[in-house]
Amino acid sequence: MMRFEGKTVLIVGAASGLGAAIAEAFHRDGARLVLVDRDAQGLARHAERDPRCATLCGDAADPETVDEAVRVAGTVDVLVHTAGIDPLSATDVPGTSLLDWQTVLSVNLTSAFLAARAVLPGMIGRRRGTLLFTGSVAGVRPTPREAAYSVSKAGVIQLARAIALDHAREGIRANALCPGFLESVMADRRGMLSERELEDRSRTAAALVPLGREGRYDEMAALALTLCDDAVSGYITGQAIVADGGMLLG
Repeated sequence: MMRFEGKTVLIVGAASGLGAAIAEAFHRDGARLVLVDRDAQGLARHAERDPRCATLCGDAADPETVDEAVRVAGTVDVLVHTAGIDPLSATDVPGTSLLDWQTVLSVNLTSAFLAARAVLPGMIGRRRGTLLFTGSVAGVRPTPREAAYSVSKAGVIQLARAIALDHAREGIRANALCPGFLESVMADRRGMLSERELEDRSRTAAALVPLGREGRYDEMAALALTLCDDAVSGYITGQAIVADGGMLLG
């Protein structure tokens, strides 16, 4: 039996990377998908694979975009927010421009707030719903020269906790999935790094992570579905679930 048959899942940031892997996993498990991203080509690939899938190309930090996505969805049973950027130009606090700071916070945190604000009234009315945000180990322990990114992900974790606390008695769960090194850099960085730099990153991950490798998108997607499955995770809420190969142990 497909776990999410009859469920509508809204995924913000679904065109590539972890968001795309999570969308594919939900599709295989029977969910009806509503996908939001600014990458039209990435969304088109999902639509070609899944005729039931609805896509909306737009800025997730624009309230009109997420409000329209919820209107298209009708009923949102599960919200997964994976939209995020980590520009190379945003480093430590003195080295981060105000524009970079505001952009990182807007994409990573404000868009998560907007998506949650859009879906929560319907979930509250039905007295059920699940929200999963993509945090990061950087939100648990800041990473060097990534001040804006680390702060944004700490905010995402606290957003999940605040929603969990405020709405638990209305049957709503909220958690944050916090990966460590994953198999590919975020989409906004990928085009800025050479093949050699990407290979160096993989070697760095192998050296820093006790399990000796980067995390795979497919295993993160499987964990995401588990956290959204009330049958197995129905008593988990307000948590930052770290999946980092043991990196934070050091």
